[in-house]
Amino acid sequence: MKERIRQGFRLLREDLQNLRYAILAIGLYYLAVHFLFGQFCPMMIVFHFPCPGCGMTRALWMVLSGKWGQAWELQPLVFGWIILGLWFGTRRYLKNRTKPSKWMKGFLVLLLLGMLGLYAWRVVYGFPGKLAV
Repeated sequence: MKERIRQGFRLLREDLQNLRYAILAIGLYYLAVHFLFGQFCPMMIVFHFPCPGCGMTRALWMVLSGKWGQAWELQPLVFGWIILGLWFGTRRYLKNRTKPSKWMKGFLVLLLLGMLGLYAWRVVYGFPGKLAV
């Protein structure tokens, strides 16, 4: 078990090293747009209208700080993304399976369809106060 965990950390370190330029670019984008516009979402910056994923980062922080109800109100699908992330991380870094399973792909499709459905609902019936324009 110790060797499996050690191997998982080694794989995580390799993944982070391979993604270092993408992580750096996202970090620089984050700093630039927050300094210039006070927003992160390009759709909010350009069109002043929330995107399907708006509020996801705030909802994640709310889940991590124990404010589950507020996270649900802001972006209920954050819980599905957390489950998918944990599932992916367990498979990749503990079980050393590099390809996602059919079940995982199906869950991803359901999450994406759920996000589009929630977005359509919110376009028609209104966005929560924290996302409203």
